[in-house]
Amino acid sequence: MRGLALPMLTACGLALLTGCGGAGSGFGADPASEVPTAVVLDAGVGGQVQAFEVDPGGTAPLEVTAVGYKGGQLFNNIIPDEMFVWAARFVNPATDPPSIATYTVGAAPNGFKTCPAVPKTTPFVPILQQFGGGTPSAYPGYTLLPTAQSAATVFLGAVPGIAAPYCLLIQATSVNGSVIGAHTVIVSHSP
Repeated sequence: MRGLALPMLTACGLALLTGCGGAGSGFGADPASEVPTAVVLDAGVGGQVQAFEVDPGGTAPLEVTAVGYKGGQLFNNIIPDEMFVWAARFVNPATDPPSIATYTVGAAPNGFKTCPAVPKTTPFVPILQQFGGGTPSAYPGYTLLPTAQSAATVFLGAVPGIAAPYCLLIQATSVNGSVIGAHTVIVSHSP
């Protein structure tokens, strides 16, 4: 059961975000001084929940948004304007725990699948921003997010030169603390 905790927490967070339209009440204090107790990642666009999937032949990367929460009831205590530092890496099902080495397909209750073997080479995983200045990416209109730059929303695409399928782990760390939210992303033509 512990192995399913991360995907289940994230799935619950997605359901809560969908139920409240991605909004909630803050504390009325300065958001910059709030330290979240939980971070949930959402792959929704315009209120539509999407799976954490990337089509390596697609023309647009996956949009991922992090939301910081404070307190025990996630949906009531959103910290507005929270920013995050992002990281991504390849998932290795041989060494990563099941909570990381599994992914979900579509909406519940489709269930969990085990990530495929890690590619023979694992280069840097680019995290992207939209309309930002900087190093261009394989996706038109998206550039590389500079290292250690904070953002609430980023984009994740297929890693250039790596044949699918493979899994990536994307992580968001709150700039106001060390709280991390993470989710496994499958890169495949048909997850």
